[in-house]
Amino acid sequence: MMELIDIIRAKSNDQRNYLLKDHLKETVARIDDFHNFYQTNREKFSYKIGEKTFRALAMASIIHDLGKIDYNFQKKLMGDDSEAWEVLEEFLSPLKPLKRSPRHEILSIIWSTFLLGNDDLDAMMRTAILLHHYNEYFLNDKDLMEIIFTYRDAFEIYLNFIIEKKETLRIFIEDILNYIQNSLESDLVISAADEIRSNMDFEKPELLLEKIKEYDDDISEFAAFYEPEERSADILILSGILRRADYSASAGVDIELFSEEVFRDIDEKITSKIGGAPWQIRLMGELGGPKKMVLVAPTGSGKTEFSILWAAKHGRKFIYTLPLRVALNDIFMRLRDSDGYFSEDEIDILHSTAFIEYLKEERLGRGTDLDSMMTSARLMASPALLTTPDQVLITSLNYFGSDKVISVYPFASMILDEIQTYNEEMAAVIIKTLELVNEVDGNILVMTATLPPYFRSFLDAMNFEVMDVAAIPGAHDIKNLNLKRHVPQLIEEPLFNDELEVSDKLGKILDENSEKNVLIVVNNVQKAIELYREYQDDPDVYLLHSRLLEKVKSQRIGEVKKRSQDERGLTVISTQIIEASVDIDFDLMITEISTIDSQIQRWGRIHRNRDADYDSGDPNIIIFTDSDRRTSLIYDKKVLDATRAILERYDGQILDYNLERSMIEEVFQEEIDGSTLKEIYENQIRETISDLDYFTVEKRTQAQRLFRNMAGYKVFIPDAVLRYSESEIERTFAELIKGDYRLWKDILGEIERITGEKTTMWDLKKVLYEYSVNVPVFYEEKSDFWSRTTGEFKGFYVWGSMEDDDVELLEELGLDSIFGETESSLIV
Repeated sequence: MMELIDIIRAKSNDQRNYLLKDHLKETVARIDDFHNFYQTNREKFSYKIGEKTFRALAMASIIHDLGKIDYNFQKKLMGDDSEAWEVLEEFLSPLKPLKRSPRHEILSIIWSTFLLGNDDLDAMMRTAILLHHYNEYFLNDKDLMEIIFTYRDAFEIYLNFIIEKKETLRIFIEDILNYIQNSLESDLVISAADEIRSNMDFEKPELLLEKIKEYDDDISEFAAFYEPEERSADILILSGILRRADYSASAGVDIELFSEEVFRDIDEKITSKIGGAPWQIRLMGELGGPKKMVLVAPTGSGKTEFSILWAAKHGRKFIYTLPLRVALNDIFMRLRDSDGYFSEDEIDILHSTAFIEYLKEERLGRGTDLDSMMTSARLMASPALLTTPDQVLITSLNYFGSDKVISVYPFASMILDEIQTYNEEMAAVIIKTLELVNEVDGNILVMTATLPPYFRSFLDAMNFEVMDVAAIPGAHDIKNLNLKRHVPQLIEEPLFNDELEVSDKLGKILDENSEKNVLIVVNNVQKAIELYREYQDDPDVYLLHSRLLEKVKSQRIGEVKKRSQDERGLTVISTQIIEASVDIDFDLMITEISTIDSQIQRWGRIHRNRDADYDSGDPNIIIFTDSDRRTSLIYDKKVLDATRAILERYDGQILDYNLERSMIEEVFQEEIDGSTLKEIYENQIRETISDLDYFTVEKRTQAQRLFRNMAGYKVFIPDAVLRYSESEIERTFAELIKGDYRLWKDILGEIERITGEKTTMWDLKKVLYEYSVNVPVFYEEKSDFWSRTTGEFKGFYVWGSMEDDDVELLEELGLDSIFGETESSLIV
């Protein structure tokens, strides 16, 4: 006779640990692993977890998927295993009347009513079980009476099943508990199993059913949920740990990979790489590494090395954030190289296209297990993680699953680099999240070349210590600190008029500087396209903006980087996309007016990687200081006016890092109607932070979209693949997506059948990304977005049919060249 414990499944049999008993055992094992990790590193955790809480977590991990003991769920998983299903169908037959079962985590709540107790800790665990997957109770009240009366028929049928089969189920639960504790042989697991045995009371389901039938008002008290009036770090951390245990068990990866060995010999490695006596080591020795700190230092001065030393000082997980994927990829390769600071299995990268970096590793024959590495990165298990802030610093938006990230904060050294790149709305989200990290006493290092003055009061309120390297005695050896790099010249007219006609002066400037590499930065996409049209036959002129195909954008950046090392006479016409994302050293910049912080970010591309002062008498930053209608739509007029006034004071002067920083300070000290710009921005940020108290989004992707201020859609263009790719696999993939193929299993099988070659999901995801374009939400109407959309696939909308002429325009000039201009205040 087949035993239930050897039949009941948690997932389909083509997945690891598909039996329910094995998935529960693996989940409990990860709680046990995390418990051991915590005990070893207890002093470094800023959030203390007691033994009773760990036991409760182990109990929750045993109970969390019991709701999968369900007729419909098991029937779906059994497939062609007729013998097992014959046994199970008979056992589960009382549940057959359930035409559509509630989600399994909701049914698991029924099990919790007689396997868990009912104190505050039990209520917290019950809540964590209910929300270990997304359902309506993420937003709705978590209350047993509400749940029962939403699913009343299902609950009555399920309770009757438990009552009818209680002797068999009692044996099943005992078998599960014995299997888990005998497999793991851990004191924690044994105590959790014993506690469940102690709580187990199969009379309770009868009592609960009776109360339901009698419409008893006390049902909510029967099994309480944790529903604090205010956001609680306690439930977020504990439910986050349970989620990480569940997900890492399913993926077959460890819940935690950190070891202090990750920082072994770090001082020696940094000294060897930089040479001399690194200022970072000297400063760390003097400061002792405050838990909350702001480091102000020039771009390219070695802030990354300082952040590693700071994290090593605290012996916690290293989580480094930077908003620029291209720059992050460069840092990843640098830190992970054979002469980097971390070995290949110690550092991971996480952002929306990080898998492409791992694919490059695979191509180099490094045997990367891409699935495991991506899962470890997503679950924050990696000892060192490089990531964009939208992965770890937007938890203040309260999206579902944010607890997974929050649970890592108490054992992480969080580094927030380039804070000056965030606008006021993004800054509010970041500050609100930093407050949450601060609430659990986490470690935070903010790094910047130019700390915007309006950040200071928020950081001061959290007791950040600010260290400006310019104040360090003997700081003259810090790169770019004292170098005189920029000479601005102002032209008091707009670069464009409202009819998009370009100033006559531009052509003359370009002619006079034809032997230089020139960067022209304009304030919106349509201007970049219109300007480029005048030079598009010149192979030395490039166009860059955010609404090009991703593959085209990457190719152009790579080509400019390569050519600019040996050639002169190149011209790049770009939007703000180049302000901080591209490490290319140009000789001359021609730019429209923008806010002072934006200006100085742009200037950073000029005389960037030189060892000596800029000693030419000619200006190398030319600014058209009047603004047209389109620029006024994007930037705050008050800041533009103040910026213009400050720029006039420095017109023609040679500027170094300190002068440029003081220009920012001066702009934000300008007064408007009795308030400084700094105060006005602080108030705007405070208002947004206040609004966030009442703000929740359902999904992480929604939160990321809001944070990026993109409010747009990623659109895959199969016809671009068919026109420009020479790969038969990629072209076949495009044809399948143009059709109705939407499952990886079917797509991979069909590609192999047609081409005779195998490929991977990750290779095809790369194709999706490369042949996609960002379509802003304000283009919905003009592009006839929804009529063009023929489907969705893995987060991408699919435009399944585009004319050849439109595909060509998209490839060369970008989206706006097809649909024309739609004016918006968004910076893109």
